[in-house]
Amino acid sequence: MEFRLSAEQELFKRTVREFCEKNIAPIAREIDEKEQGIPDAIIEGLAELGVLGITIPAAYGGTAPEGEEITYANLAVQEIARAELSMSLPVYVLLQLGWATLVVKHGTEELKKELLPKVASGKWFLGIATTEPAGGSDIANIKTSAEQKNGKLVINGEKVFISGVRETREQRDGGHLTLFRTDPKAGHRGMTFAYVPGRAKGITSTLFDDLGRGGLSTGGLRYKDVEIPMHYVLGEVNRGFYLNMEGFDVARTLVSAACAGAAEKALEIGREHVKQRVLFGKPLAKFEGISFEIAQDWSRVFQLKLLLQYAAWLIDTFYREPGSCTHRDISQAVSMCKLEAPMLAVEVIKHAMMYMGAQGYTKDVPLGMALRGVMSYVVGAEGGANIQKLIIAREYIGDVAVPYRD
Repeated sequence: MEFRLSAEQELFKRTVREFCEKNIAPIAREIDEKEQGIPDAIIEGLAELGVLGITIPAAYGGTAPEGEEITYANLAVQEIARAELSMSLPVYVLLQLGWATLVVKHGTEELKKELLPKVASGKWFLGIATTEPAGGSDIANIKTSAEQKNGKLVINGEKVFISGVRETREQRDGGHLTLFRTDPKAGHRGMTFAYVPGRAKGITSTLFDDLGRGGLSTGGLRYKDVEIPMHYVLGEVNRGFYLNMEGFDVARTLVSAACAGAAEKALEIGREHVKQRVLFGKPLAKFEGISFEIAQDWSRVFQLKLLLQYAAWLIDTFYREPGSCTHRDISQAVSMCKLEAPMLAVEVIKHAMMYMGAQGYTKDVPLGMALRGVMSYVVGAEGGANIQKLIIAREYIGDVAVPYRD
C-alpha cells in the first residue's frame, strides 16, 4: 500500500477542491437555510466533473477508476465536506456513491441500466431505507415485509429518518435501497434488499424538521401494497441482510470522510484565527493552552485521514481481488473510522468556536452549522458509537464479546 496519493489522485483531489471552493463554499449558508435545498446547478456541476459517477463503471455512464472507486470517493467526500460544512451536500453525495457501489456489485443488468446512468448524471437520487420506528441499529428485527405475487414483490411497512425523501418524490426522482422481510420465520436470513422508486404507487411520506443538514430532506416512508418488479432485487431473495451490511461498510467509510473533511476545515479556520487575533499583546497562537490543543487536534485528524485511506484501500482491494481480505477485516477498520470521526469533528469544531469567542457563536463563520451537521452522525446515523465498539470488540476479541449471541 502506497501512503502517498498517486499523481492521478492528487489531480482529482485538486480539481474537486477548486470546484468546491469556487461554486459551493460561497453558497454553503444558503444551502443550509433555504427550503429548496441543494441547487440543481451544483448537482449538475458535480455530475459533469465526474464526481457522482466515481463508483459507477463507464458502461453505465460513470467515471469509476477501476479498482480504486472507494479511494476516489473518500477523497471527493472529504473535499465537498470542507466546502459545505452543514453536511447537506456531503451526505447527498456520499449516499449516491456508497449505495451505487452495491447496485454495481449485486444489481441485475436491467436495474443497472435503468438506475445507474440517472444517478451518475445527477438526475436521480439514490438513498438507503432501513431504519424503522422501533429502532435503527437492530436491523435484524425490522418489521417491513414483502410477499411475492404475480411475479412481483408487494411491500408493506414503514421506514423513518430516511434521507432524500423530498428529493426522490418532489424535487428530482430516484429512490432507496430498502430492506424488508420475505421469510418471517428465518430471522435475518429471511430478508431481501431491493430498489424501491420514491414515486412508486402506494408510498406516502412525511418530512421531519432536523436540527441541521437543512439542504437535504429527512423523513418517513409508508409502504401500502407497493409493487416492485423482481429485477429490482439486489443479489438473491432472502440474502438481503448480508448485502445491507456490506453496503454499510462503504457508507460508514464515506460518512467518516465527511466528518474528517469538516474537522480539517474547522481546524484551519481556528488556526488562522489564533495566528491573527492578538490578546494581552501577543497572538493567541503564542498561548500553549491553545497551540498544544491545535497540535493534538491536527494529529488526530491526520491519523483519521490515514485510517480512512486504509479502509478505502481494503474495500477496493476486496472488490478487485476477492479473497485478499475478509468482510470482517473491512468491518473492523471501517468501524474504527466511524467510532472516531463524528466525535473528533465535534471536538475540533467546538475548539475552533471557543478560540473565536463570541464571533464563533455567530453566523459570520460556518462553525455553528458544521456542529449541527456532524452531530447527526454522533447521535447514531449509520450506526452510533456503541454499535461500532460492538463490531470492533467482535473482531478483536471474538464472537464471545457479542452480547446477543450468548
